[in-house]
Amino acid sequence: ADLPPAPPLPSSGAERVQRVFPPFPGATMVPMGRLETNGSPMEMGYFETDHPPSEVLEFYAREFRLRGRDIVTQEDGAGGGAVNYYDAKLGALVSVTTIRSGGAMPRTLVFPSLVEAPEGIHLQGTAPASLPQPPGAVTVLRVDERGSGATAGSTTLTQVAHGTPQMLMAFYREQLPARGYAVMDSRSARGVELLEFQRPGERLSLSLSPVNKDGLPESLITLVIERAPLPPPQESNR
Repeated sequence: ADLPPAPPLPSSGAERVQRVFPPFPGATMVPMGRLETNGSPMEMGYFETDHPPSEVLEFYAREFRLRGRDIVTQEDGAGGGAVNYYDAKLGALVSVTTIRSGGAMPRTLVFPSLVEAPEGIHLQGTAPASLPQPPGAVTVLRVDERGSGATAGSTTLTQVAHGTPQMLMAFYREQLPARGYAVMDSRSARGVELLEFQRPGERLSLSLSPVNKDGLPESLITLVIERAPLPPPQESNR
C-alpha cells in the first residue's frame, strides 16, 4: 500500500528533529536529545513501526525528493539501510537509518539523525575493525571527519546492541583494556552510562542508553574516537 504524503512540518516550537523529518504514518518519533560528539553536535530521534525497512526508506526518499533534496540511499544487506542528504542551510547531514529487529513480532527500528558537520564528512555502515563488537551490534551510523580542523580524523559511531547499558559497560570494561585502552572516567546520568578510555594517540568516549521497547533489552551505543596528535619526542639529555 502506498503511504500517504506527510503533513507540513512545524517551523518552530518542536524539537529540531521534528522540524526536519516528516512524521512516518502511524508512528510517534521520540526525540533522544542532543549529543556533543567531538565538536559535531548530533541530534537523534527514534521510532518503531510494523512496516518493513524498505517501505520506511522509500517514504523518506520520496519526502526528501519532494523537498528538492539530492539523496543517497545505502542498503545494509540485512533488510535495513539508510537514506541521507547534506543540508547546506543547516550545515548538517540529515539521515534516516532503519534496522530490522527480529523476534516473533518483527519490528523496524528507525533512527532519524542530524549531524552538524562540514560537507567533507563521510558516511559508512561498518564499525572500525579496531573496536570490539558487543553481541547483536548493528551499526546505525558511522561518520568519519575528513577535515583539517580540530576534529580531523575522528570517527563517530552509533550502534544498537543486545543488553542493558550496564551489561554493555561490563563488556567494554573487559574488552577495551585488552586492546590497550585505559579507563579514564566512568559515570552514570539518568540511566545512561558514560565511559572514557584512552590509549596513546587516541581517546574514546562512550555513551550507553537504554532503548525503551518490548522484548529483550537493547541499548543505543554512541562512540566517539578522537585521534590526538602524539606528543613531540622528548629531548634526551646527553
